[in-house]
Amino acid sequence: MSLFAQIKLKCDSVAITFDVAAVHAATIQELADGFSAKPAEILSPVELHAAFIQHCVDSGNSKAAPAVFSAFCQTFDTASRDIHAIVQAQGLEEDVARRVLKGYFSAWPLVNNSIEPSFAWPVAPSPALFLSESVGLMAMFGGQRGTSSYLDEAAWLLDVYRPLLLDFVTCMSEFLHCESQDEQIASMYSNGLDVLRWLTTANAMPDDQYLLSIPVCLPLVALIQLMHVMVLYKTLGVSPGDLVKRFKGKSYSMCKTKVAKFTTEYAN
Repeated sequence: MSLFAQIKLKCDSVAITFDVAAVHAATIQELADGFSAKPAEILSPVELHAAFIQHCVDSGNSKAAPAVFSAFCQTFDTASRDIHAIVQAQGLEEDVARRVLKGYFSAWPLVNNSIEPSFAWPVAPSPALFLSESVGLMAMFGGQRGTSSYLDEAAWLLDVYRPLLLDFVTCMSEFLHCESQDEQIASMYSNGLDVLRWLTTANAMPDDQYLLSIPVCLPLVALIQLMHVMVLYKTLGVSPGDLVKRFKGKSYSMCKTKVAKFTTEYAN
């Protein structure tokens, strides 16, 4: 008796097949038979497979999603290439690439919490820039953005990498909102600093004038930059301390210890 079974999935004109452990096959095929990606139109296998990962995660089945994710990794060889490189090579439009990445990373908590040894998050090779001794990397943290759309970047990050970022953003949002209520500065924060609610609740965003005020803009830009740092070290499969060791620029070295200390508790 075979240890594996083939799953068939079709949506619109796109169809894929992949193998999963036979013990999970019946459940996954049932999910596949009831799957519908509408209203989004599926145009490629990578879109379909990523959308199905999301569907399995949303179903609440802790076995199906890691199994489908593992099949995705085998199909697209995520052991040799980072998922972002794979998406780029597919030549996908921006919205499609966003959906593929979101579907892929939706499996993050289930895969990392699975007790089955066959389910493991793939660790792709380090970027070439990190492997070259002749390249001295320096990270730059910028200042205030010129338009209120800077929060669109945070919304994009939280949407695509939600399982990686939600705990951190929730904690920081609570901290910033609490600090903004301090009587010494509360007059500058008439709408507080509840960034998580702004990003996740329709029509909760304050007006542009408030978002562009320096007391609001500066801490939120810093938060967005830390979100990027967190996504980087988690997707590379390294600790914050290991990440900062890759950077050799003098300006960055002055603050890298503080960044590592600040983010270490969110590393897992």
